[in-house]
Amino acid sequence: MTRRTIIFQRKTAARSLYCVLGLSTAIATTLTVARAGDAPRLSLQSSSDFASYGAFYADFTANYSPLGNLWEPGWRVQGITSVRRYNFIDAGTKRIGLDTTLDGLVGYQLISNGWSWLLATGPSVVNAHLYGTQGRPPTNTTLIGLKLLSSVYGNPTNGTMFYAQTHYNTATEFFYVQAKTGVAIARNLYIGPEATYSGSWTYDQFRAGIHLTGVTLLGVQSGASLGFVRDSSYGRGFYVGLNLQSNFLPQ
Repeated sequence: MTRRTIIFQRKTAARSLYCVLGLSTAIATTLTVARAGDAPRLSLQSSSDFASYGAFYADFTANYSPLGNLWEPGWRVQGITSVRRYNFIDAGTKRIGLDTTLDGLVGYQLISNGWSWLLATGPSVVNAHLYGTQGRPPTNTTLIGLKLLSSVYGNPTNGTMFYAQTHYNTATEFFYVQAKTGVAIARNLYIGPEATYSGSWTYDQFRAGIHLTGVTLLGVQSGASLGFVRDSSYGRGFYVGLNLQSNFLPQ
């Protein structure tokens, strides 16, 4: 792989990441942040993580309640854009891929006794780019499929939390399963372990680490994570992650 190819890969990945972050900033500036006593109808969320071997993932999610507020059970509409850099083995050759995805989901969220469960599904459009390697030219493919998503959050006891999510995309056959739990070290601030298993028919990955969730500043809730990763192609390494969320009242 030439130096020019490596620079091009990094620039392409950076542009995709900047698009996700730029979209989230542009939307947020047109909305009013919900105060503590307000019942919001819109939530904006962003998550990103980086692995020591060069892989990364970033997404931006808009979660809207069309018939009520997000603190009540009801229908939810989600728009999700994401970018994922990964690698796999193709006929003995390691190849790097970059998936840019746009999802439109509709689902229902149940809320009871401090627990919430969301189940949603909808179309997914994926731009799958494979970088060129020795003897193999780069390729660019558009895939259309269905995304299935489910998430659960609750407080099992006073001072503890539990969160789990899973999603699957039929276009790329990519699956993702995550779970985390924690104990409160301050009001609505939790620390604890997390684990993630993800992959597709070409590879799989396992992560285990620790997270800090619930840091709130200027109406934005944030969380961070750090841990070890085992990738079927790259081997062992470490990862860092960041999550941001804020509730809004559309103007």
